[in-house]
Amino acid sequence: MKQVFAIVALAVFSLGVYAQSRPSDKLFEKMALKPGITMMSFSKSMLDAVNLNFDNEEGGEDNVTGDLTEVKLMIYKAPENEETIDFKEVTLNYLPLSRYDKVEDDDPDEDVDIRILRKGRKVSECHILFQGETNGVLLSFFGNFKIDDVDELAEKMDSYK
Repeated sequence: MKQVFAIVALAVFSLGVYAQSRPSDKLFEKMALKPGITMMSFSKSMLDAVNLNFDNEEGGEDNVTGDLTEVKLMIYKAPENEETIDFKEVTLNYLPLSRYDKVEDDDPDEDVDIRILRKGRKVSECHILFQGETNGVLLSFFGNFKIDDVDELAEKMDSYK
């Protein structure tokens, strides 16, 4: 009887831990193992030390406001002498439209894909994906925040790729 109780308790604990993880955590876990992937993560304490503002074209600033808890950066550079992956396709498989909203970009010429996960009026995840010929960049924001202008932010980040 004690063994049954222990198994049930372990199962309930496991479900509780699983329910607390972010939907995109599996993306970062799986992509970290692929060749050509470089990942960086900036914690809340690091972000609190930096004011996250981006200059826009009108001379003003776009900023991420609210409780920003983490920023992750994933860079894919196609490895030499190894099979390449379609970074965009693989990444978007982990960010399905059934769960994430796609933010439409004003410029159809740019190869930027923005996916957000909302909780009411706030955004809990924002993923900005850039795809080049063979390389790609994913910039992900996590927390409970608003983005003043997602298109301007994506455009500014596109200039860094």
